[in-house]
Amino acid sequence: MINNYHRLLKRQLKKIDLDDGTLDLIAPLLHQVDEAYKAYDCDLEQVENVLEKSSQELFQTNQQLKNSVESISGQLSKVAGNIKDVIFEMDLNGNWSYLNPAWRKLTGYKVKNCLGKPYFQFLKDDQGNDFRNLIDLKTPNFKTISKSFKSQIITGEYKWLDFSLKVIMSEDGNIEGYIGAIVDISKVKETELALIEAKEKESMANKAKDEFLTTMSHEIRTPLNAVIGISHLLLLENPKPEQLENLSTLKHSSEHLLCLVNDILDFNKIASGQLELEERDFSLNQVLNGLRSIFHNTAKEKDIRLLIKKDTSLPKTFIGDSTRLSQILTNLVSNAIKFTEEGKVMVDIEVLEVEEDFYVLEFVIADTGIGIPEDKKDKIFLSFAQANSDTTRKYGGTGLGLAICKRLLEIMDSDLKLESQVGIGSTFSFKLRLQKSSMTDYQEDMDTFDAKSIHDQDNLKGARILVAEDNKVNIMVIEKFLSKWQVDFDIAENGLIALNKAMENTYDMILMDLQMPVMNGFEASKAIRESNNPLNKVMPIYALSASTGMDIKNQLGEYGIDGLICKPFNPTELFKTLTSILQQKYIQ
Repeated sequence: MINNYHRLLKRQLKKIDLDDGTLDLIAPLLHQVDEAYKAYDCDLEQVENVLEKSSQELFQTNQQLKNSVESISGQLSKVAGNIKDVIFEMDLNGNWSYLNPAWRKLTGYKVKNCLGKPYFQFLKDDQGNDFRNLIDLKTPNFKTISKSFKSQIITGEYKWLDFSLKVIMSEDGNIEGYIGAIVDISKVKETELALIEAKEKESMANKAKDEFLTTMSHEIRTPLNAVIGISHLLLLENPKPEQLENLSTLKHSSEHLLCLVNDILDFNKIASGQLELEERDFSLNQVLNGLRSIFHNTAKEKDIRLLIKKDTSLPKTFIGDSTRLSQILTNLVSNAIKFTEEGKVMVDIEVLEVEEDFYVLEFVIADTGIGIPEDKKDKIFLSFAQANSDTTRKYGGTGLGLAICKRLLEIMDSDLKLESQVGIGSTFSFKLRLQKSSMTDYQEDMDTFDAKSIHDQDNLKGARILVAEDNKVNIMVIEKFLSKWQVDFDIAENGLIALNKAMENTYDMILMDLQMPVMNGFEASKAIRESNNPLNKVMPIYALSASTGMDIKNQLGEYGIDGLICKPFNPTELFKTLTSILQQKYIQ
């Protein structure tokens, strides 16, 4: 019986050496102990099996994890190795702890020779010195930082680099190190520098063009001033009938040449973005009356009717740029009359909308002229272009008028529209949103002047005017007009003489040419303003100039000049301008 017991139980019974009687007596107990030992062996064997199986599974999992890590590391290495930009890691002291292969391609340094060494040993400035002060790692006060600089590489050539750095923070908020990237931006920088250089060249070219146009404007306008002024004077001095046609031709030809010069200058201002719109009170009636007075005789000579209609609900005054509006209408009406042989030209202004203090007006200029072919409608709005090649020869013009109108309207947030049929006529139209003016008693009587009636007016009689002008012909012309208007005037042939006369005498106004010998008009005006005579600080000083560049207009205020009167001037317009200036002075 004892031989069937568990080995551990047999070993215990053998040690205590019990007799058979005792063994029989405790046999039930021994049987239970034997069963417990055998059950323990079964449990232990099962645990061992489970542990062995778990160990095998853990080993397999560990191998899979190791393989995955190796695979991911390999993939990351491939990615880092194929990235064209440099990816790096550095320690707290700025020593490289990781650099991808792009580093060698960028700088020429081997990665293994750089690891553990400070970054600034391998980043040189354009003098070849270490970039020690590129970043402050002793007291870093940044989370990310980015800098662009020119660096010398191992070959001695230079590259533009974009260096970006980010702080690596631990869970407890301490800085553990830095990661970042270095990007070669040489091509981008070269393009940027090329663009800057091209822009500077363009700016210089535009400046040279503006200076050329300003100079040419002055050189052309100065003799034109004499031609136009003298032709006006001759027409006013009762010429013989046989001379009248020649003088009229001279006057119209010189005015036509002036229009061409103005068109070219205006187009240049618009194209270069130098044109600024004025915002001031104006009378639409005055604009339309001026339009009628300009073209009444021209239309009458061609035996065509010029009709101007306007909406009865139009206010008397608006706020806007009346000069540019007049320029647009003048160009469109001039074209309409030019290309119309019979019938009529009609200008129609209607109110489309009323929005509180704003009115939306539609301007329509229709004619019964030659019309424009469908395939030429877009071409006529191009610069220096006309519908047909023989148009310039037959009708004249630069081909700039419509281009200027279209550009001006675009600046005014509008557009020029065209409807036309060959042999029937053309209709140009545009809309403008204008603010109603609060003025109710706008002076419109100045429009009643014409070329002959101004000499019967005494608005300027007795006015004291100093004219600073060095051109002998211009002096002769303006002397004749001022004498006819009974003005008490003095002539100064340079700025220094003008300054001395202003110190010695009292004037109602000074007309100052800007380009004069000894002292120019700018310096003379500034000196007059700064003189001890208190009247000179408020006396109107207006520039007389054949140059109309924006640089000149922008300088006027700096030198105490109140405004600009452009040469050549129309005598009627000059009379109106001088009268307006003096009236404003007396009101103040």
